[in-house]
Amino acid sequence: MNSLRLCILLLFIFIQNCVLAQGVPPLERLITVDIRNAPLENALREISRAGRFEFSYNPARIDGKALVTVRLTNVPVREVLNRVFQSQVTFKSRANYVILVRNDAPEPSPKNFLLDGYILDEQTGERIAQASIFEKTTLASTVSNPFGYYRLRLPTDLSAVRLDVRKQAYVGETVLIRSRLSHSVSIRMTPIPPRLSLETLPIRVTEDTIRPVNTLAAVAVDLPAPRLDSTVPTRPKSILEQGREQLTRLFVSAQQSIHDVNMTRDTLYRDWQVSFLPFIGTNHRLSGRISNRISVNALIGYSFGVRAFEVGGLFNLVRADVTGFQAGGLGNLVGGNVSGVQLGGLFNLDGGTVEGVQAGGLFNVNMKQAQGVQLGGLFNANAGELTNIVQVGGLVNVARKSVRGLQLAGLANVAVGDVQGWQVSGIVNRARSVQGGHQIGLINLADSSGSVPIGLFSHVQKGGYRRFEVAATEINLLNLTYRTGVRRFYNIFSAGYNFEQPGSADLSVGYGLGTGFVLSRSTLFTLEGMNQHHFYFSQPENGSWNNQIRLSTLFETKLSRRLSLAYGPSVNWYFSGEDMTPPTRRPDLSLFSNGTDGFSNSRHWGWVGFQVGLRFGNS
Repeated sequence: MNSLRLCILLLFIFIQNCVLAQGVPPLERLITVDIRNAPLENALREISRAGRFEFSYNPARIDGKALVTVRLTNVPVREVLNRVFQSQVTFKSRANYVILVRNDAPEPSPKNFLLDGYILDEQTGERIAQASIFEKTTLASTVSNPFGYYRLRLPTDLSAVRLDVRKQAYVGETVLIRSRLSHSVSIRMTPIPPRLSLETLPIRVTEDTIRPVNTLAAVAVDLPAPRLDSTVPTRPKSILEQGREQLTRLFVSAQQSIHDVNMTRDTLYRDWQVSFLPFIGTNHRLSGRISNRISVNALIGYSFGVRAFEVGGLFNLVRADVTGFQAGGLGNLVGGNVSGVQLGGLFNLDGGTVEGVQAGGLFNVNMKQAQGVQLGGLFNANAGELTNIVQVGGLVNVARKSVRGLQLAGLANVAVGDVQGWQVSGIVNRARSVQGGHQIGLINLADSSGSVPIGLFSHVQKGGYRRFEVAATEINLLNLTYRTGVRRFYNIFSAGYNFEQPGSADLSVGYGLGTGFVLSRSTLFTLEGMNQHHFYFSQPENGSWNNQIRLSTLFETKLSRRLSLAYGPSVNWYFSGEDMTPPTRRPDLSLFSNGTDGFSNSRHWGWVGFQVGLRFGNS
């Protein structure tokens, strides 16, 4: 019974190893061989047995009797074959087969040569996937595959070849290539020591001498002493920033995204570039790390920066800064600062500061400070301060911090911070404080204001003028009135009721404006103008023109910190339709009665009235 269990266990382990081996391409399988002075066909048989795959080749092209000696431990099959054939045979894998093809005689003057090999961890020997390998002059680049293997084609006429290798969390490597023949170069990378800043580490330089990797001539690099990481923790990304990054990734290839992560310390520069898509252009797959002076993109462009001019048929995607002119048929997405003119057919979305002119057919969104002129067909949204700005939004302008300049919107302006300038909108203006300008809109809201808001309803929380009044006049025994705004200019909302007295309206509702003058610490003198409409619900025949214009001069005397007595005379003009009568007045101090005019059927009355009441409000 125990023997049966042991056999089943061994069978399971064997099957598992076979499955794992089949999941790894034949050329990437790790094997150990010790072949000494054996015929090539025997050597290939031993290699295939160790890697659990089969060879396919033409015996007429490959001499199976040649003697081979190779001793390697735990290395990829590719490395073993490189050592066996010494670049005389090309090999590739298909399914579980490795196909061997004899190379033709090399050209006398080849135009290109190939470099390939593995990217390895210097400390553990493990192969490193998704490392960036590139050459700065030709912009040729590649990324190591899941098994750490890379392959790169370069022109032979390069005066100097420096192969750069970058990987996140590793010290950068630069390998000097002397030979212009195709050969293998495996490169070892050093992990960044714990708690050491990447910015303090130099790029390590090694020299390829077409020898095994363990004999690469290395230039010694003294690593700085470890120091505590004082980096300020990064703030969580906002929804807008996440959306911008998601949109960028939608158009950028996986290899470009890997380069962007690995090459954070490398910025390349070009005078010009032309592209069709982010991965189809003169900057190839390194476009995300290149700053261009002039950039022309047929559909979608992708670059690290722009230093003078950029146009794109659809989108321009820039990871860092833009200086000069930028225009996108649909929009522009910039991760850094913009200085100059930025035009987007639909939108502009910027992660840094904006200086100059920014215009979006639908909207503009900026994550930091902006100054200049900002035009949005629907809205403008800014997370930073706005200085010396003219901001025009078809519907809405939103600023999360302070504004210095002009906000002009069809519906609403919202400033979470202070406004030093003007807010003009069709409906609502909102600011923390307003200085040096005015709010003009139907509704104006501010925590504090050093100026006069102009609108149908204005509310200033600190230092504003707010009064709720219960009063009596010559025509209404009860008037409820609310005054809001600032002392120099405030809005008045009023409703009156006369408790169904004969000859009186059932209800009167009015709106007006007022201003106040300080006579002393306890006395305020106000001038108010109001228009009231009188409703006669019980008398349908008296329901047309029933308007009253009231001009009042009132004194407001403090009785306590929040309670005041208000009193004073008024001049009134009442007009209504033909055969209508004015409300009953007590007392009746008439100025004129039942007057007419030559251009309507209305009747006019005038009188002197009074008002007395108690006001409750802020001090």
